[in-house]
Amino acid sequence: MKKIKWSKILVFTALCLMSLTFLYPLIFMTMTAMKSGAEYLADPFALPKSINLDNFEALISRFKIMKNFLNTFIVVGASVVLITIFSVFASYAFTKLRFRGRNVIFLIIIATMFIPAQVTMIPMYVIFAKFKLVDTYTGVVLSYLAMGLPSTIMLMTTCFWGIDKEVMEAAKIDGAGYFGLVANVIVPMGIAGVAMSVITNFIGYWNDLFTPMILLKSMDKRTVMVALSSLMADRTSVDPTFQMTGLLISVIPTLIIYLLFQKYMTKGLTAGAIK
Repeated sequence: MKKIKWSKILVFTALCLMSLTFLYPLIFMTMTAMKSGAEYLADPFALPKSINLDNFEALISRFKIMKNFLNTFIVVGASVVLITIFSVFASYAFTKLRFRGRNVIFLIIIATMFIPAQVTMIPMYVIFAKFKLVDTYTGVVLSYLAMGLPSTIMLMTTCFWGIDKEVMEAAKIDGAGYFGLVANVIVPMGIAGVAMSVITNFIGYWNDLFTPMILLKSMDKRTVMVALSSLMADRTSVDPTFQMTGLLISVIPTLIIYLLFQKYMTKGLTAGAIK
């Protein structure tokens, strides 16, 4: 009979408790979203007596949450695509090309990561106002580009350093040009860093409240987080179960993205330490 290793039991128990702690907010939101207002007030922590989807229907029909979803997908999708494309080519240049001032330019880009977004928002708003980019999707996308490029370039550069030059030389012999190398060698071999940056940027910008709240003034252009902030601010006339339903719906896209690409995120997180 194998001897019981108490250390493994303790580690397993600790991991289970941590998992339960992290999952509890999602579980509580799901339970609350399934309740009626009276049922929630009777016992907020009890299981729902039945599956009630009235809150979801009201959120879609009365609150027009799907319009906010579309706005968010437009802004976040465009931002993530542009950041990924620019970062791939920039990281390729920093890791595989030799040019004067390469290290200095890279350090300047990385240094901008330490500038808080709140510090740059006022001058950025003034510039956007002069170019009539306030209350436009373009203004938000450009703002996200400025914030997301430094960290994404750093992540991809770290990942691309490990790509063997022999593979690139072989591709050049086969006739691959600059874009061919990037598309057929760099991206496939550095897919961990690319996927990691796509997912983290998507989740970060999807959950962002600060930038769209300042730059988007029109009600019909509000993102999900801005719409939910107004919903959460009304604590007197809005049912708590309705608020929890909004929060639960907003979590679903990021949760799906994370579950689909979890293995790529793990590879991306460990790539820098290994290299």
